Amino acid sequence: MKMKMMPAALIAMLFLGACQETPQDTAKDVVAAKQDAAKDTSDARESKDQIVAQANEDVAAAREDYADKESSAFGKLTNAEAEAMAKTARADFELATTQANGRAEVARQACGAMKGADKDACLSGAEAALASELADATATRDTALVAAEHHE
Repeated sequence: MKMKMMPAALIAMLFLGACQETPQDTAKDVVAAKQDAAKDTSDARESKDQIVAQANEDVAAAREDYADKESSAFGKLTNAEAEAMAKTARADFELATTQANGRAEVARQACGAMKGADKDACLSGAEAALASELADATATRDTALVAAEHHE
């Protein structure tokens, strides 16, 4: 009976040993997560810059119309400004959520070498920080969108 249990015990030990990363593996995962987060943030920042630049061009064009036609173009200028505000708010939100997700992934990877309650607490902290950052980003975006909607 003991001989039949030996292979099962060895397999169980292999699986349990595979569950915990070595500090070197964790360090590699953290570095990779940081690199991924940096690239994602850079991409989001480029996207935001393009959106804001286009929105600013739209406002500049509306200002030119306003200067030419004054009263009839005022509504066009106001609408262009409101649209630019909304586009900027959405682009800022995308950048903030990308950054928050990147930081959360780095934090999760840093938890890799831990085990048991320490790992659970580490992961819980990472998720709580992410939830807080996402809530802040959402509130900031929504406030800016309301301001854009009421822009006169």
